[in-house]
Amino acid sequence: MRYTAFESIPTSFILIAGYENQEYLNFIERFKDIAKGKFSKEHIPEKHCQENIWLIKPANMNQGRGIEIFKNLFEIENFLQTRPKNTYWVAQKYIEKPLLYYGRKFDIRMWVLVTAKNEIFYYRKAYMRTSSSEYVMNNFNNFVHLTNNCLQKYGDNFGKFEDGNTLPLETLQLYIDQQFPNLGIDVKKHIIPRMKDLIIDTILSVKKQLNPKKRKYCFELFGYDFLIDEDFRTWLLEVFLIFKDF
Repeated sequence: MRYTAFESIPTSFILIAGYENQEYLNFIERFKDIAKGKFSKEHIPEKHCQENIWLIKPANMNQGRGIEIFKNLFEIENFLQTRPKNTYWVAQKYIEKPLLYYGRKFDIRMWVLVTAKNEIFYYRKAYMRTSSSEYVMNNFNNFVHLTNNCLQKYGDNFGKFEDGNTLPLETLQLYIDQQFPNLGIDVKKHIIPRMKDLIIDTILSVKKQLNPKKRKYCFELFGYDFLIDEDFRTWLLEVFLIFKDF
């Protein structure tokens, strides 16, 4: 099986509310295959497919807005039928076995700046964003599964464990050293380089679409969200544009 983007990004489909196009049919087929235990088309490990949970999120929004969690195809279809026609939605396979931080889910946010010369700079102070609640698979409360600060701040436990549910990335190394001392996992050597590789890959994939007017003095600022699973595999969850000066 050749390498594809889905070795590093959870299986995803772009759906259009109100239309049953080929992409929609492909999603339906994949959902049913996983439900039947057929994983031949999946690039993500089977352990992330046991509950067949999917995220449905608006393609043009960030900060966790509009994201819903499903494991029932009928509910997904009903949800999409109630969305405004022609709106775009991402159906993304949920990573079911994430690495947990003291029993709670977290992801990693990294800021990236791209210049008119296609230079890529990342802000070294990436950070962890934590959930306020214990990770339980059968609890579909968004405060359990979504670590966006803009969502978590409305939870009853916001700030209970960490100020602003945010921690410097160095904290992850301390946690790994404490909980997995025999694995020799080094965040700077094993995780950050993979994150940087994925950043480069995504920028190269849209290189021709950046700076279409060929302006000399401009830049774009992106937010990257990564997740580490229980096998210490790095997944890119999404990339979103923060500021555009092109």
